[in-house]
Amino acid sequence: MCLNAAVIAVCITQSKEGYSMRTYEKIETIFNRDTTGTKKLILGDFRNETVEFLKDAEWVFTEKIDGTNIRIYWDGHKVEFGGRTDNAEIPRPLLDSLNKIFGTTETEELFEQIFGEKNVILFGEGYGGRIQGVGNEYRPDESFILFDVLIGENYQTREWVEKTAQMFGIKAVPVLFTGPLQAGIDYVCGHPKSVVAMKDTYMEGVVARPKVELKDRCGRRVIVKIKWKDFKDFAKEN
Repeated sequence: MCLNAAVIAVCITQSKEGYSMRTYEKIETIFNRDTTGTKKLILGDFRNETVEFLKDAEWVFTEKIDGTNIRIYWDGHKVEFGGRTDNAEIPRPLLDSLNKIFGTTETEELFEQIFGEKNVILFGEGYGGRIQGVGNEYRPDESFILFDVLIGENYQTREWVEKTAQMFGIKAVPVLFTGPLQAGIDYVCGHPKSVVAMKDTYMEGVVARPKVELKDRCGRRVIVKIKWKDFKDFAKEN
């Protein structure tokens, strides 16, 4: 798939003035937790009324990687790296890997060629190696896997995530399937194996978002996570 400036058909409303490298939204689980002491999820008690309204719509489910959140920021002139927060320290092996991928003159020219002076953040996960306890089950060395592309204040389509990953020669988190939210719950309750890991290891869970990018009435992005450790109790009951 060939990328060029002509194919950037995106909606951009944010001006560069006053722009800073924003952090990724906290992804909430689907249901509320019990407040009487168990802290377990209450099946069917949705945290967000918009998610409940959309539960039977078509959602896109991607694998949730057990790693550390990483931001790659293009400000229109240079590339910068960031962790989950501005104060987060990126482990040296991962930082070396990011520099190899994104810190070259060729990469800077690619950003300039495709995005020009637009503000762009590539959101992904630092994974593999010694990152978290399962890092070496994904891969022996530290690397970066992409899950979202933000241009201005607008998240781009899955097609753009895949195109961007291809452009930089990196992986994007895989789409596992599409369907209603219950399909994602059923899938995670089956305790599936990771499709990203090189070794035979269980998946942390999935991230789900509507097929069309949406926000709720409070302006929050509609996106949820379904983690095995949260839903394993329902798997036992079933």
